[in-house]
Amino acid sequence: MVRNDYIVIIMVIEVENVALTRSEKRAEKTRKKLEISALSVFTEYGLDATTIDDITQRADVGKGTFYRHFKDKYEVATILVGRAIDELILRLQKDGYRPGSLTEALEHLLDAHYRFFVDESDKFILLFQGRLLVKLDRKISEQMEGPYNLYLEAMEQMLSPFVGEKIDSMKMRRLACAVAGFVFGFFSFAMIGMGLDEVETSIQPLRQSFVRSLSSFLGHFPNEQR
Repeated sequence: MVRNDYIVIIMVIEVENVALTRSEKRAEKTRKKLEISALSVFTEYGLDATTIDDITQRADVGKGTFYRHFKDKYEVATILVGRAIDELILRLQKDGYRPGSLTEALEHLLDAHYRFFVDESDKFILLFQGRLLVKLDRKISEQMEGPYNLYLEAMEQMLSPFVGEKIDSMKMRRLACAVAGFVFGFFSFAMIGMGLDEVETSIQPLRQSFVRSLSSFLGHFPNEQR
């Protein structure tokens, strides 16, 4: 009798585990749908202008469902920004790439950003919007500042071997910000009525001048033997 009771208990536990797993899968599927919808709406309307209703209507779920997964739109935006930055950092560090000069490092960073813009334009737009909000809203900056700092640090690590002790940490951060400012500024402008062919053609002379200027600022000159 005891053994039969034990078997029944085990069966009940297994059934509950299966039900829980199914419930977790449904919840994860709903959360993913909300994240995809949020990214789409943020890109279309802008992060600041987007409402919870916009997200839930796009995901075809109720507002209560949204709040079971996220506190507000800024929480889901912060999650999406963090993932997008992780993806961008992977591109910056792809295959353990090791540039041989400052010029090569800068060119690699610009290429990685360009490919990210082409392949993941929605995420690129979100990163640009998120960065603006970090600048404008102190409360939001507490949530989003971390991922952007990781992004800037990744660029600093790639550039630092070629500047040595010539510049302090503050200037190194400004250098990383200059790269970020150039790519986000250009590509956000390029989204207004420019095709990909036009973008690639237009950026070439600008990026050459940008690389030359930064190299000169740091005391490095492209194609010059040290």
